[in-house]
Amino acid sequence: MAHWLRDRGYSAYAVRGGVAALTGEGLDIVEAGDRPPPRFSRTLAALRHRDFRRFSVGVLFSLIGSWAEAAAFGYVVLLLGGSAATLGVIGFLNTIPNLLFALPGGALADRFDRRKLLLAYQASNMAVAVLLAVLWATDSLTLGRLGVLAVAGGTLGTLSFPAFQGMLASTVPAPDLESAVALNSLSLQIARFVGPALAGFLLAAGGPAWVFGANAASFLAVIAALFLVARTPRTRRAAGRASGALGEAFRFVFGQRSLSALIVLMLLAGLFATPPVVFMIPALVRFNLDAGASTLGTLLAVVGLGSLFGSIALLRLSQRPNKGEPMIVAYVGTALAIAAIGASTSLPLSLVLGFVGGFGGVIFVGLSTVVVQTTTPDELRARTMAIWAASFIGMLPFGALLTAGLAAWLGPGGAVFVDGLAVLIGAAVVLALRPQVLWLGCAALPESCIAATDPAAVAYEEEAQRA
Repeated sequence: MAHWLRDRGYSAYAVRGGVAALTGEGLDIVEAGDRPPPRFSRTLAALRHRDFRRFSVGVLFSLIGSWAEAAAFGYVVLLLGGSAATLGVIGFLNTIPNLLFALPGGALADRFDRRKLLLAYQASNMAVAVLLAVLWATDSLTLGRLGVLAVAGGTLGTLSFPAFQGMLASTVPAPDLESAVALNSLSLQIARFVGPALAGFLLAAGGPAWVFGANAASFLAVIAALFLVARTPRTRRAAGRASGALGEAFRFVFGQRSLSALIVLMLLAGLFATPPVVFMIPALVRFNLDAGASTLGTLLAVVGLGSLFGSIALLRLSQRPNKGEPMIVAYVGTALAIAAIGASTSLPLSLVLGFVGGFGGVIFVGLSTVVVQTTTPDELRARTMAIWAASFIGMLPFGALLTAGLAAWLGPGGAVFVDGLAVLIGAAVVLALRPQVLWLGCAALPESCIAATDPAAVAYEEEAQRA
C-alpha cells in the first residue's frame, strides 16, 4: 500500500514494505558481518556507557524521593486541616508553573551550560525539601506556606525538565539515544512503585518530616552524578533574545506535519487523558464502585503495574524506525480504557481497564518523548522538549478544572467517560488531517526511513507520475 505524504516541504510516496513489496522483487541479502546487532542488545545499548549509568542511577534515587514526597503531599494537606477542595488548589499551584515556565526553561537550557543549570535547580529543590522538613518538625508549616512551596517546587521541576532531557542525550552517542530515553522511562515507573511505598513506611515511622528529609537526601544522588558525568563538547547555543530562540524551536516543530500533529495529541492528552488518572480515580472508586480505601489502593497499584509493563514494552518499541503506528494504537487504546472505566461499575472490569490505560499511556508518552528527542538537533533539543512539556503537562491544570466542571454536571463517571470520548474524537480528527503522524520516526521525508523498512521506498511525486 502506498501513501502520499507531505512533511518538511517534501512530497513523497511512502510504500509499506519498501519498493520490494511494491514490485515483488526480493530483498538484498545482508552479509553476516553487516548485520545489525540483536534487538535485545540495541534495547539496552545505553547501559554500555558509563556516563549514562552514573546519570541514570542518580536520577533514579532522586525520582524515588520525589514520588515519596508527592505521595505524602495530600496527606500533609489534610493533616493541616485542608479539604478536598484544598487538595485541588495545591495541585493547581504545583502544576501551573509547567505552563508558565516550560518554554523559558527550554530557552535557558539551550543557551547556558545544562550541567550548571541542573546543579543550581537540584540544589534549590533540595533546599525546598529541607525547608518543608524543618517547618513540619518545628510545627511552623501552614497551608499558605505549603502552597508557596508547592509553587516553588513546581517551578524548579519545570525549569529542570528541558535541561535534564538535554543532559540525558549528552550521556550517550546518537545511535543509542532511543535506548537511553526508554530506559529513563523505565526508571520513572520503578520510582512510581517504590516512592509511594517508601512514603508509607516513613510516614508510619517518623511522620512527614522523614519523608521531606528523605527527598532532600535523594537530591544528593543526582548532584553527585552530575559531577561524575564527563564534560561534553559545547554545542552551538541559542543566541539573541529568548523570544527569538523560542521562535526558532516553534518553526522547527510546526514546520513538520508529523511533529505538529504529535503536539496536538499531547495537548489533548494533557486536557482530557491525564486529569481522570490524576484526579478522578478516588471519586470513581467511591461513587461508581461503591468501595473504599483498599479498593482505591488496589486500582492505583494495577494502573502502576500496567505502566511498568508498558515501560518494558517501550524498550522494544523504541527501536522501531516507525514509531507512529504503535504510538497511535496506544493512544486510542488509552482513550477507550478511560471512557470505559468512566462507565464501569464492575471492579474486575475496572482493574483490567486500569491496567490497559496504564500500559497504553506509558507507551504513548514514552514513544512521543523518544521521537522528539531523536529527531531534534542538539542545539534545539531543550526548547523542543519544552514545547512538548508545555503542550502536555502545561495543560494539566486546565484539564483538572474542566474535568471538575464535568464532574459537577455529570458526576465523576460521566466526566471520565466524556474525557475518554474527547481523546478518541481528537485522535480521529488528527489522523484525518495529518496522517503523517503515523510515520513518526520516519518523519524527515524523504531524508530518512519510510515505512520503517527501506529508504528506497521513497519516490518523488514526479517520478511516480512518469512511471
